[in-house]
Amino acid sequence: MKDKVSKMVAKGAVSVLNAFLRADANSASCIISYQPKAPKELARFKRVK
Repeated sequence: MKDKVSKMVAKGAVSVLNAFLRADANSASCIISYQPKAPKELARFKRVK
């Protein structure tokens, strides 16, 4: 029972983090003067236009 709950929580956390990464990969920084470089690994979450 405990393992099943742990797996469900892990799957939920992964889906939330993937949604956050997709939103972050497709948005710009709110700071006008400086926007840090995004890691190359973040490119796989970008929308294809």
